Amino acid sequence: ATATATATATNQSKNMTRLIIVPQYPTKLRYQEWWFDRFPEEFSQYFDEVIVLGGGALHTIEEIGNNFAPVEASIEFELFQIQVYNSMKLRKDDCLLLCDLSFPGLFANVLFHRRTDRCFAICHATSKNAYDYFAKDRKRKYPIEKASAKIFDCIFVATEYHKKKLGWEHIIVQPFPNPPCNKTVQAYMKIYPIVSVARDSIQKRTKHIEKEVEKAFNTTLFRPNIITWDDYFNFLFMSKVLLITSKEETYGYQVLDAVLNDCIPVAPNHLSYPELLPPEYLYNTLNELISIIIKALQNKLPVPKLLVKPDHFYQNVSMYMKS
Repeated sequence: ATATATATATNQSKNMTRLIIVPQYPTKLRYQEWWFDRFPEEFSQYFDEVIVLGGGALHTIEEIGNNFAPVEASIEFELFQIQVYNSMKLRKDDCLLLCDLSFPGLFANVLFHRRTDRCFAICHATSKNAYDYFAKDRKRKYPIEKASAKIFDCIFVATEYHKKKLGWEHIIVQPFPNPPCNKTVQAYMKIYPIVSVARDSIQKRTKHIEKEVEKAFNTTLFRPNIITWDDYFNFLFMSKVLLITSKEETYGYQVLDAVLNDCIPVAPNHLSYPELLPPEYLYNTLNELISIIIKALQNKLPVPKLLVKPDHFYQNVSMYMKS
């Protein structure tokens, strides 16, 4: 009876609505890579038809991982998506979801001229962020982000921290979806005591903190040499503590990645992290950080429970888009 009721509710929720998804350039081993299969699969439960713009160009994607999206390739990719969109015959029941409002930031301008009845966007970062890619152009870039946002019915962000930073009225806070973890390690040992998976940038790594931790524990931080998602998740699965030293973070996917793979994340007690982790996993000072790591290594601190519930992302976002 429950299964029948669920199926009926799902069918009723579709209401013959079409969803047009505009993903960001799928940089290898970055979260946007799995939007192209995960998003249409999950959203198809709530929409009669799901169209993903840009799939025809996936064979040209560069083999780049662990880095910021390549700028020129991202621009070319978004221009291709614009061409596909312009060739489409829009319907009255169309919803559109732009998966990244600000980078490269071209598609939103097209919607000022050719807009679906309902338009929504996800904002992952902002030029207001410390050490953002566009930070040097903040005075010019942020007004463009703010103006582009007005074309959408609402903007989805992952945390209250990000919402407050943007300061826009039509923002909905919705934690982003869980990563597609597949634990392929059957028998394992925690062979890496303290690790980092941060992108090698001034925004994501505070190197003097890393050096102090290495000195305190007479060790070297382990960093993964990975070429696949399974490699990455397995590395975390075999790691005890994930050290996070970011100077800016509007969500924190590495926290989710760690928790879902039996690894203990330790993060700064500011930015978005207090919305993801309990206080005992957050540090204000170097001494607090070292104390937390000691507890984790001595098995006195378990893998935390996340304070967010990202598993309802697709259902919640669909509800907002169709309401």
